[in-house]
Amino acid sequence: MSDDPYQEKQLDRNNELRLVWVFPLSLKNEHNEVLIPTEFLKSREKIQEKKAKRLTQKELMNRASRASHTPGSRMVVTKGYERDVYVSEYAKRRANGVCQLCEEPAPFHTKKGEPYLETHHIEWLSKGGEDTIENTVALCPNCHRRMHSLNAKKDVEKLKVVASKN
Repeated sequence: MSDDPYQEKQLDRNNELRLVWVFPLSLKNEHNEVLIPTEFLKSREKIQEKKAKRLTQKELMNRASRASHTPGSRMVVTKGYERDVYVSEYAKRRANGVCQLCEEPAPFHTKKGEPYLETHHIEWLSKGGEDTIENTVALCPNCHRRMHSLNAKKDVEKLKVVASKN
């Protein structure tokens, strides 16, 4: 067991609220660390989001009003990439305070007075992209989220052209 058992209200299969006992368990490796791949959690969250989207407004409100007020937490295992700070800084300077996708000025300035742009790898590092100035651009937060949500082919092509103009 990883924590003390406790009781909470949960919906049963008939969508009736009932009091249940929860026995927090966790998988452990040889060093007593909990190891849960982030991909598993993301997959589970996507399934739950799809279920939530299919609910009626009333069903959604009922579920949301019964949600736990204290979120759970867990240790997860994730793979990170060490990005070259010089490549990132070069991409931001090359952008000169303007998003390289929407071509609008940075939405705000940092406390140091620098335009706030986020560096983005056109071909993602997680998919084999390189950490080079030819593969890195500077984007406003909206466009950065857009690229990670849609990664539209026309946007990728535009950014490749922008990044090739060193």
